[in-house]
Amino acid sequence: MKEPRDINPILDVSLHTIPLDLERIFGNAGECALEIGFGDGDFLIECALADPGMNFLGIEVKKRRFNTAVKRAQRKKAANVKFLHMEAVIAARELFPPDSFSFVYINFPDPWPKDRHEKHRIVNPWFLSLLSGIMKKGGILELASDHSEYVINSLETLGAMECFAPVFGEPGYVNEIPGRPLTGYEREFREEGREIYYAKFTNLK
Repeated sequence: MKEPRDINPILDVSLHTIPLDLERIFGNAGECALEIGFGDGDFLIECALADPGMNFLGIEVKKRRFNTAVKRAQRKKAANVKFLHMEAVIAARELFPPDSFSFVYINFPDPWPKDRHEKHRIVNPWFLSLLSGIMKKGGILELASDHSEYVINSLETLGAMECFAPVFGEPGYVNEIPGRPLTGYEREFREEGREIYYAKFTNLK
C-alpha cells in the first residue's frame, strides 16, 4: 500500500499528449467517471474509495478547493482519483477523445438564477453537446442541485436535446438516491432542511 505522500492525484496536462490517454494516466483500462466542479473533492474521493476498480477524474477551476481535494485524496489513499485544475469547458473541448467517460457528475452547480445570467449556466446545450461527445454511448449524466428552478430548467434543456434521454419518469427527478455519497454542500443543505433534486440522463449518441 502506498503511503499518502506517494499518491499523486494531480493530473498535469503538460506531461501528456492531447487528447489524453486515460488508460495510461490511470495505469489500467477500467471505466472512467468525470465530475465537473468537484469542490473539496469529498464526493469523488468517496466514490473512488467505494469502487477501486473504476477511475475517477475531477475538474475544478478554484485553486483553493483543488489543493484541499489533493490533500484529502492523499490522506485517504485514494489511488484511483485524479484532479485537474482547469476550466471545464476548455477541458471538455480540448482534452478528451470520444467515448472517454461512462459517468459524468455535475453536483450543485452555480444556478445563476437571474435571467440575464442564463449564459453563465454550465447546463447549456453547447456544453452538454461537448459532454455527450466525450461520453460513451449509454453513459450516465447525473445532476444534483438544491435549486428547483435550475433543475426544471436543466430538465427542459436536456429534454430538448437528441443526445440525452431521461432515466427517471415524471417529474424527471428524485429527491434521494440511496447509497450515493454526499458532497460537502449536500451535507450542509440537508442539515438546513433543504430539498435536494437529482436527475439522470442516458447518452444516446
